[in-house]
Amino acid sequence: MAAFVAEADKLTYIPGVPFPEYYEALLNWKTPVVIGAVYATTVHMLNPSATTAKLSRVEAKNRGEHNKATKSNNKLMTLFVFLHNTALALYSGITFYNMVISMHKLFNRGNSIHDAYCDKDGFLWNDSLGYWGYLFYLSKFYEVIDTAIILLKGRRSSLLQTYHHAGAMITMWAGIRFRSPPIWIFVVFNSLIHSIMYTYYAMTSIGLHPPGKRYLTSMQISQFLVGMSCALSYLFLPNCLATPGQKFAVILNVLYLLPLTYLFVDFARKTYGKRVAAAAASVAKKAQ
Repeated sequence: MAAFVAEADKLTYIPGVPFPEYYEALLNWKTPVVIGAVYATTVHMLNPSATTAKLSRVEAKNRGEHNKATKSNNKLMTLFVFLHNTALALYSGITFYNMVISMHKLFNRGNSIHDAYCDKDGFLWNDSLGYWGYLFYLSKFYEVIDTAIILLKGRRSSLLQTYHHAGAMITMWAGIRFRSPPIWIFVVFNSLIHSIMYTYYAMTSIGLHPPGKRYLTSMQISQFLVGMSCALSYLFLPNCLATPGQKFAVILNVLYLLPLTYLFVDFARKTYGKRVAAAAASVAKKAQ
């Protein structure tokens, strides 16, 4: 990796970021790769089989009807899950708000559309992306708590879950490490979707079940398709990406999003396709 980094790709410190003493270490390529590998390996080792996970849910439900200690533990878990989702929803909303405000300023500074889109003078990076993007990168390490919650509940973590979290660490690292302008796509789109998604999960954790879960999946898939298209445009715009590292970050993100999109589409097909078929069968049965 050291041989790959060009003079223009050398690490530049962003003033004001938290834990400045760890800034260089956290943006070393080994950090997301090692943590991502440890995370994926740990999930593989702790992941119950589909049958075991199903039996665990049944047993937990039966114990919960008669065991006060279990009910107390369930309340603590519910509180933790609610606070976790609420914190991520608020954080994602704040990130989205600040990035949108900054991008509004970017495109109203009198520069050409090309120069603004490519952030030629580094305004977006210095005004918001360097700071909020770095925090967003760090949040990807915390988001593995999503998987921990699934495992603590005795459920099985899917390949989609593991690939999503591990890959997000590495792709966000590349965008921030090499100051790649298109990483705004990841930060803006993902923070918007996450603010909605984590609000939804915070509500469901306390027994509220608003309709529209399937639309969350559709929104995820849409952000990947639109995001990939935007990111690829940077590779073809003249004089847009200035360094090899910036181009590498774009290519890495696109290569990550291709299988991720497939996994989400497959999840939607298996999950919501079955529900639609079951609902149709129920209607047909009642009509007989």
